[in-house]
Amino acid sequence: MLTHIPVVLCMTPPPVVYVAGDGSGDFNCSGTNDHIQINQALEFVTENQNYTTVYLKGPFTYVIDDTLLIGSNTTLEGDSNATVKLVRNAGWSSTKPLIKERSSNSMDITICGFTIDGNREGNTNVRSGSGYYNLIHLSDCQNISVYNMYLTNNHGDGLKTDNCSKVEFYNNEAYSLGHDALYASICSNVEAYNNKISCRTNSGLRIYNTNHVNAFGNVITSEGSGGAGIEIQKDGTPIMDDIEVYNNTIYETALAGIWIFSQGSYSESPSNIHIHHNQIYNTGTDSSSEVIGGILSDGFNATIENNMIDGAYGAGIVQNDAYFSDPPGSGYLVTVRNNIITNTRTSEAGGNGSGICNLLTDTHAFALQNNLFYNNAGGDYTDVQASPSDIVADPQYADRNKHDYHLKSKAGHWDGSSWVNDNISSPCIDAGYSLSDYSKEPHPNGNRINIGPYGNTERASKSELDESNSSSGSSSHDSRGSSSRGSSGGSGSSPEPASNVEVKEVSQVFITNDKNAKFDFPKNATCVVYLGFEAKKTVGKTTTIVEMLKNKSTLVSDLPPEEVYEFFNLWVGKGGYGTSNNIENPVVCFRVEKSWIQDRKINQSSITLNRYNDTTWNPLSTSLSGEDDTYLYFVARTPGFSPFAITGTATEIEILTEVPPKSDTQGAEQNNESIGYEVEKKPEQTGNTGIPRKESVSVPGFEIISCIVGLLGIFLYKVR
Repeated sequence: MLTHIPVVLCMTPPPVVYVAGDGSGDFNCSGTNDHIQINQALEFVTENQNYTTVYLKGPFTYVIDDTLLIGSNTTLEGDSNATVKLVRNAGWSSTKPLIKERSSNSMDITICGFTIDGNREGNTNVRSGSGYYNLIHLSDCQNISVYNMYLTNNHGDGLKTDNCSKVEFYNNEAYSLGHDALYASICSNVEAYNNKISCRTNSGLRIYNTNHVNAFGNVITSEGSGGAGIEIQKDGTPIMDDIEVYNNTIYETALAGIWIFSQGSYSESPSNIHIHHNQIYNTGTDSSSEVIGGILSDGFNATIENNMIDGAYGAGIVQNDAYFSDPPGSGYLVTVRNNIITNTRTSEAGGNGSGICNLLTDTHAFALQNNLFYNNAGGDYTDVQASPSDIVADPQYADRNKHDYHLKSKAGHWDGSSWVNDNISSPCIDAGYSLSDYSKEPHPNGNRINIGPYGNTERASKSELDESNSSSGSSSHDSRGSSSRGSSGGSGSSPEPASNVEVKEVSQVFITNDKNAKFDFPKNATCVVYLGFEAKKTVGKTTTIVEMLKNKSTLVSDLPPEEVYEFFNLWVGKGGYGTSNNIENPVVCFRVEKSWIQDRKINQSSITLNRYNDTTWNPLSTSLSGEDDTYLYFVARTPGFSPFAITGTATEIEILTEVPPKSDTQGAEQNNESIGYEVEKKPEQTGNTGIPRKESVSVPGFEIISCIVGLLGIFLYKVR
């Protein structure tokens, strides 16, 4: 127990001890050497278990000339107008921070609510970014929370953590710091969210050899200088395979918006990162640096999806060893899907302004799926294979000048307070990867994710497609004619009567000239998996409907001659679109249940897709493309789209029967045994599928003749 605790402390009940500058506290400060009273209060709380919190009352500026030491199970809190400020000309060593742990292995430390001012202008004799005067530096601690703080005006980090676990850094504002706002080094379980950060020397958030990280909801920028918005760094062998960066807004940073890289004696230990739903614009403003762009990656596997990157310098997304030499090994893969990359600009040192660029093609690769590119100064791809699912078109931002990157929609886009209807709809709506989750999008949502940062969120722009056009029910094939599957879907614009439609599924794709168009049906509501073709014209967003029918289409006059597995219709675009004038090389992928093939004894090689055209069923070239435990998958080439039927032919089973030979006494004498041969018989057309069997048939009296011949031979032998 401290012997110099003021009497008023006894009047303050647990768990809070107050520090003030106006004489009203349990510990009172004068504005000079205030670290003495604050440390006394912190020590008191550490030694008295009933107390948990030291509270700094404001308005007051507490000037300190030594480090504040916080112990386990302690909260250092303050009013928003209470400020802890470093003394002028402190002269501390480069490793001495304003606040640190009282002892190693401390736990349950909370710092919240007040301002820490590093007094940069009063300490000009040191170099920023060299370890001087970090505001908070904690080592070997657990369960750290720093929140609702205003961190400003120093030469070092806002919060640095070394070898710590369970670190939370949230709802803070960091302005004009000398290094990183948060620097987590060799830590685990780190969360940084809802922070507002203005960089001056280095990055907003920096993650070094740290795993199990979530960084989300942060707003990060630079003021003329600084580093990357978020920097993720690996050095050596640590595992970094659980890192997620999402829902951040990063803009006008000097270096890349998000920078991921490795260095040193590198091991091919797992290194994976998921970057999604971020808005990144005008990043990489330092034209003298190669470490620029929207997202810069080197030595990591990553999934980058549903981001918006606009106006970045150098490249939208790039793989490049811009700072260190690239790591040993190969096979680094970055999957890029559902992103919007627009208006990328050239940079003197950083690149020609391509949308996506790979400068490490020997060891690194991209896989692209359903991205939109537009107006990129250096083209959309540099040393990257374009994807047929990508779109090149104006994304139709709600208001780019105001950085409102919601997508225009005739059905409505969110303007921050309400839904607004536009006179045009973005090509990004319902154009994302077919297997991406879209369940969070408001109705109507077209049953497909939007491209861009609002895809699969409650603020996603709405689809023009009415919900009645979406798939209804699910399919599980049983015998032909059964009505046990799903519920009937509406007919939409199809000429097929709704009463004959058992289930339907809809797919939408933005069609561009000379690009492959692929319509996926991921809900598996019908037997059709996808259809595709090469587009000869740009027609924009196009809808394809597949209808699985209860019976043959009412548009056809007769049945195919073979046994039918399924009848369905395919309608592509508006009337007359799916012709050779507009498309070429169309294909349909469909599936057939193995159980149907086995139950009906269907010859697998006979399965064929048939198209009805000119009053005739025309068999199409059909080939097996794959299988799983339940289905065989086939691809068929078709000259157009109309009613279809999947058919197969039952296997012809042969019956093997023995029949008597023609009488041949000489042969019988030579063999001394009956002779027969097998004759193949085909089943009757009635569908007899009996198991083949052998019937032994002998010539009447043949056994007697054989016996006489044998006895005669014996008699002649004895006589001789």
